[in-house]
Amino acid sequence: MTATKASLLLTYVCAFLYLGLLSESGMAERLRLEKDLSLLNAEVERLVVENQGLEEKERRLKNDTYALEQEARKYYLLSETAHVLKFEEFPERAVTKPKSLPTSLRAAGFGGEWKEPPLFLLRFFFISFSVFLILGVYYKLKRLPHTSNQKRLN
Repeated sequence: MTATKASLLLTYVCAFLYLGLLSESGMAERLRLEKDLSLLNAEVERLVVENQGLEEKERRLKNDTYALEQEARKYYLLSETAHVLKFEEFPERAVTKPKSLPTSLRAAGFGGEWKEPPLFLLRFFFISFSVFLILGVYYKLKRLPHTSNQKRLN
């Protein structure tokens, strides 16, 4: 096998590995997206449960004056003899809750476990390694003495 053919074969193998593993639609990107999806699903589940608890608390505080007084005493350090006044809100003046992003998602990684490097860094090192490997194979095979007989048979 000539140096050119070996280098071309190695180039095809490296390109195939790059496209299969590190490209925008490769396995590494797919695994990262699946991990992000599972983190987002967990955050959504947590927010749904928290939202249900807050809606129940809001319903209870709207209808139960005793629960409203207990909550006011708890957060505003009111005495037992203090009176709590509740003002009615007009529906047209009700303030809509601003939609906010969920609390900061956990940083990339597994919470104290090994943190994987960014994908662009892996791509850079893979391409650099591939180029040097292909050039090394080419120049190494170019320096080797020819072992085939150069005579023509016809």
